[in-house]
Amino acid sequence: MKYRVIAPTKQGKQVVFSFVDSPRKIVFDYIRAINSPKHFLLPNREVIIRWRYSVEGLLLEEPRVNERIAFLGLHPCDANAIAILDKVMLEEPYDPYYSVRRRNSLIIVLDCIESDDYCFCESVDSRTPWEGAYDLWLIPIDEGYAVTYGSSKGLEIIKQLELNRTEEPKIHKGINKRRMNKLDLEAFWKLYEHPVWSKLSDDCLLCGACMAACPTCTCFDVVDESDLDLSEGRRIRVWDSCIFRIFTMVAGGRVVRREPTDRFKHRYYHKFLYFKERYGVYGCTGCGRCALTCPRHIDPVKVIGEVLKNA
Repeated sequence: MKYRVIAPTKQGKQVVFSFVDSPRKIVFDYIRAINSPKHFLLPNREVIIRWRYSVEGLLLEEPRVNERIAFLGLHPCDANAIAILDKVMLEEPYDPYYSVRRRNSLIIVLDCIESDDYCFCESVDSRTPWEGAYDLWLIPIDEGYAVTYGSSKGLEIIKQLELNRTEEPKIHKGINKRRMNKLDLEAFWKLYEHPVWSKLSDDCLLCGACMAACPTCTCFDVVDESDLDLSEGRRIRVWDSCIFRIFTMVAGGRVVRREPTDRFKHRYYHKFLYFKERYGVYGCTGCGRCALTCPRHIDPVKVIGEVLKNA
């Protein structure tokens, strides 16, 4: 079975997940890529319908999604982010485009051995890949890599390789330099109306950069585009963000979360409380992309820490 391989590559000073055609282009020594698997499984500006007028009338075409892709060298936080996307996109009514891509994907995780000041995966129980979040898991050892499987696809690959058996490899635990305080969900809920949120939200530019970088955000809008002569066009799915005022607008022009503070804190309550209550895991894997990408470097660890000081 053939796959197109997506792996971490060096582009300038940045590490980027991209399609590779040679192992020489892959870099395994990295902390995070600037993009995430979501860019391939739930791409921005995805055409879902094309239309055009012809002598036969209006013709509709739905692009086929059938490519097989293998993610090689994902860190546990990004593999777990895919598992979070699965919970949202594969529940009823499931997303047909995402469903096909996931069914045709292979996930090979590379264990972390270092972190930076933006990482907090341990705080959200995402230090190691969750059950069902990977097909193969590579763990660095002195002699190279130990590999274990997490699915029937992964087991089949291992059977085809001539590997030496080894004892259970040691996982590099405790790599984060900092941790978020234990999140008391009951206390967090009681602080929803606390004035500290207004103070914390003052730094937010409401630009949506954090949402665009987040590997677990799933909000999108659907827009129609047409050529100037209206002879053909496209229906496109584009990423959207709950931080935007227009996103919270409903029928009749009513804005559900009118105030910037309401939209700012909604992100935290969604990621760390609502999602946890519904699916049993946090809606964040602690990858740190949001704080790194934010023009003001707003850090979830610091925000939640400031809020919980008032508990």
